[in-house]
Amino acid sequence: MAGSQRMLKRLNRMAIVRHVKARPGLARGELAGLVGLAESTVSVLVGELIEDGWLRQDGSRGTGAVGRRPKALELDSSRLALVGAEVGDDFINAVACGLQGEVLFSRRIDYRHVEQGQSIRDTAALVAEARAAVLAGRRKVLGAGVAVAGMVDTEGFLRLAPSIGWRDVPFGELLAASLAERRAADMPVKVLNDANAAALSEYVFGAGPAVGSLVFLSLGYGVGAGIVLEGGLHVGYDGLAGEVGHTILKVDGALCACGRRGCAETILSQKVISRQATGREAPVLLVSELVALLDQGDATLKQVVREAGEHLGLVLQNLVVTINPEVLILGGPLSRLQGLVDVAVEELQRLTGSLPYHRTEVRVCRFGLNAAAVGAAGSVLHQALHPLAHSIGSGDLAA
Repeated sequence: MAGSQRMLKRLNRMAIVRHVKARPGLARGELAGLVGLAESTVSVLVGELIEDGWLRQDGSRGTGAVGRRPKALELDSSRLALVGAEVGDDFINAVACGLQGEVLFSRRIDYRHVEQGQSIRDTAALVAEARAAVLAGRRKVLGAGVAVAGMVDTEGFLRLAPSIGWRDVPFGELLAASLAERRAADMPVKVLNDANAAALSEYVFGAGPAVGSLVFLSLGYGVGAGIVLEGGLHVGYDGLAGEVGHTILKVDGALCACGRRGCAETILSQKVISRQATGREAPVLLVSELVALLDQGDATLKQVVREAGEHLGLVLQNLVVTINPEVLILGGPLSRLQGLVDVAVEELQRLTGSLPYHRTEVRVCRFGLNAAAVGAAGSVLHQALHPLAHSIGSGDLAA
């Protein structure tokens, strides 16, 4: 019974935080009506949330009436923190964020994955560095999320990261052990796919009210999609939904790392663009090197990027007519290539033709190269705000 009461209180507390997050400026009386509790009960819970660093109040709100003015509530971005990281194909990135997605710490390093254990240890070191940075600022860390460029199931088990060459890796378990060695075991860690994490950056920390459906298309060594439908992250039966890079665009095309032929990643990826621009399989140029070549006016690369943009437009068209999201967001390292997104949108419009039934907004992500790391941090906030999500499925993001 005591456990049930504790859970009920936790649910009520987080319901209050969710409402304040969605509508900053609410007063206690308004919250009482929204959560279905007595105003006295809400007042007690709000007091605890203020003390614990979740909320703060602003007495400047006016009502136009004579007498005592209700104090508006908003998220407190000064005392709690979230840590996020991304293990990319040729980089590792770590951030720390406040409750509204404001980046407090960020460090990104170019990285060549050679030995699996070393990569995980180096990731743990960056995560621990981000944690130490916010602890030094006298903030409490709620937890860490780590995004990986590969197929990650709901238990944090990495099924396949083809560009890195990893298969069947208990990534979450190994990362937790490495963090424990750095005396950071007090921080719960969630592991998820990079595109799913990037989608959460826009859903959890998006400007304005949360959209009901969005697709985040992450472009790099691979092509992955994070999908939010009806207010929930759609991860599929095994947690592996959104592997757009392994949809087949060309029957009997080039061999893909997944073992099939003609996948989108054999036509549209960082490795392919580098090879077509240089005529060499290795080394694969970093995106920063590709950006520099474009800035220098490299005509071959410009044509390669244009052709990649046309293929990307086809992928966008397929996503729009299949999923019909409210917003389609483009991100990942390749989105930095000048002309790629513009050509893709042009091709999408051309393929739409004279029957533009779908009204999907297409735009570039808000958080740039930090999108997946920020979204991984956002997954920690989401899990805290939805205490029952672990028992009813990771797709439960409803506000």
